[in-house]
Amino acid sequence: MRHVPHVLVPSPWHGHLLNLDEQSAHHLRKVLRLRDGAAISYTDGQGRSGEGVLEDDSVARGQETCQAPSLARLTVAVAPPRSTERTRFLVEKLGELGVDHLVWLRTERTVGRPPRIDKANAWAREALEQSGGVWMMQIDDTVTPIADLEGTVLVADPEGAAAAPIQMDTTLIVGPEGGLTSTERAGTLVCLGDRILRVETAAIVGATLLKRNTTERGDKRQFTR
Repeated sequence: MRHVPHVLVPSPWHGHLLNLDEQSAHHLRKVLRLRDGAAISYTDGQGRSGEGVLEDDSVARGQETCQAPSLARLTVAVAPPRSTERTRFLVEKLGELGVDHLVWLRTERTVGRPPRIDKANAWAREALEQSGGVWMMQIDDTVTPIADLEGTVLVADPEGAAAAPIQMDTTLIVGPEGGLTSTERAGTLVCLGDRILRVETAAIVGATLLKRNTTERGDKRQFTR
């Protein structure tokens, strides 16, 4: 079966045709060399998606679906890695895994800096389109102290119990390369395995373990244009 490209088309959606931005149009026409009538799937990144066809630099809309948010939302709060390459990898993989929210942490031993929000959102968009998702990961454009995190908080730590799938909205803290101080380990400790992991690896492993069997969302509502 041939791969069907998946594109982000921000809302609002009006009319039979949805205009593609320059980036998407170039990728579909010049890189993938698609012609009019080629099958395209599309989403607004807010739970709405559809199956249509390429028409000029637009998508002719077809059957569409509305998908409710996650029943248990996962936020990953992480100290930025040292390099841009590692930070990009982190954003892309968390986006592909369906993490709902990414928060950049300020800790006593943080060494990296968060990327510009436009870059981070561009990486999250690529992850959404790559994975065929319909909810785009939200990324904060500010740095947050650990003390400001609210709700159910888990802390990645070798001394914790084995990580289990979440049943409610949860935040996972992943500290910097130098580790968290004793006062920053505020939350339930969870162990991600018996290896010492890089920041980005720990975030990805933690998200995978916590989201096991929790990817089901609320009811889908389908309708045809």
